Amino acid sequence: MSRILTVSSRLMAVAVCASVLAACAGAKIEAPEVNPTDMPEGPGLFSGESGNILEGFKRDKNNPETGGNIGVNIYLWRAALESVAFMPITQADSNGGVITTDWYSNPAQPDERVRANVLILGKTLRADALKVSLFKQLRTGGVWADAPVAAATVTALEDTILTKARAIKVQSRAK
Repeated sequence: MSRILTVSSRLMAVAVCASVLAACAGAKIEAPEVNPTDMPEGPGLFSGESGNILEGFKRDKNNPETGGNIGVNIYLWRAALESVAFMPITQADSNGGVITTDWYSNPAQPDERVRANVLILGKTLRADALKVSLFKQLRTGGVWADAPVAAATVTALEDTILTKARAIKVQSRAK
């Protein structure tokens, strides 16, 4: 008996759904006209408060060194990128101020390779807003092994980046 009720209740449910669908078939649903060139107003994930994605690349007129909304000093960022450009760059995050390179081997010294991490820690052009880490490996018997990096090498790369950053700043102000 319970099986008969179950089958009949299923049939009743199907009949109700079919009548609801039949009633909706005659109704005309009008969607608003959408123009593909319409842009939504207001802030977005990449566009900031104004809703315009290009606003993030404009410089702050009160502080020209910030380089817009990239999060770090624009001169340090450009100088760091130029200084490690000969190495394959695996990550360049301008908002976080992180540049990471892959291993680079000088063709004149194929059994030695280096890799760099550059961190830009602030929006001002200062030496303490820059941190460079270098990693070195030597190949012996076909196996790469970590080797120490001279502190002078790290300091030289930091000095190169700071010198380039100052030069870029002077060039940009001369324009």
